[in-house]
Amino acid sequence: MAATAAPTGTSAATATPEVTAEATPDACATENLETITAGTLTIGADNPAFPPYFEPSDPAPADSIWELGEPTNGKGLEGATAYVVAEQLGFTEDQVTWVPVPFNNAIQPGPKEFDLYLSQVSYSAERTAAVDLTDGYFDLNQAVIANAGTPIAAVTTVAGLKDFKLGAPLGTTSYTYIVENIQPTQDPSVYDDLSGAFQALNAGQIDGVVVDLPTAFYATAVELDNGTIVGSLPTAGEVEHFSIVLNLGSPLTTCVNSAIATLTDNGTLAGIVDAWITNQGAPALQ
Repeated sequence: MAATAAPTGTSAATATPEVTAEATPDACATENLETITAGTLTIGADNPAFPPYFEPSDPAPADSIWELGEPTNGKGLEGATAYVVAEQLGFTEDQVTWVPVPFNNAIQPGPKEFDLYLSQVSYSAERTAAVDLTDGYFDLNQAVIANAGTPIAAVTTVAGLKDFKLGAPLGTTSYTYIVENIQPTQDPSVYDDLSGAFQALNAGQIDGVVVDLPTAFYATAVELDNGTIVGSLPTAGEVEHFSIVLNLGSPLTTCVNSAIATLTDNGTLAGIVDAWITNQGAPALQ
């Protein structure tokens, strides 16, 4: 058989051999993830672990170290989020361990005793000097709280809030939201702090208080005897979000962000928000 001629301008003797590129190791493959304990994902949370971010177990485990909520059961906005992120990273439920860490300790500089931390940590550029903060897993809406059984408690739309007397601490994003987005027919009342706003609400001086959603859940569970969440408000302007906290410069951060992106795109995180926020007493006001 005759030899095949080399392409014009290239001699057979000098043709460049094909080079096969060496595969780059997948840094986000489970076996390559650098965790505090090999084969285990250690997740931190504040204690008490407040609902609806973490939910109690019924019955409560006899040996539980957790107050109010039980992170280990995978219930609540952040309990559920933690486990789906862990699964996306390749960890099964029995490969996840939880440790209690005070909020202020978690966001301070220095080595951490956790790989990930979820406890309503809002992203801020200032905090990124001390820790890594991921992309958002939950957008932090404003909300309206009122006394149960009052007319404002039956409102289902933002427009329906306009004729009510609202209040918020001066200089807060909550006050700005009232003025710029609700635009009520009555001037909102302003207070030095939330305690003043709650006192005015209980005294009937105002109909509702606008606060961020975590504060709304806390206030109606702890601060107010007859408080109820009228609803969460549509996001407007720059959106504040909750981030997962990691050690500063953690090799896991990129992989966790990739997991969050996947869980956002496939609707998993939206389903968790519906289950543990929207359907737990914070309906979305349209």
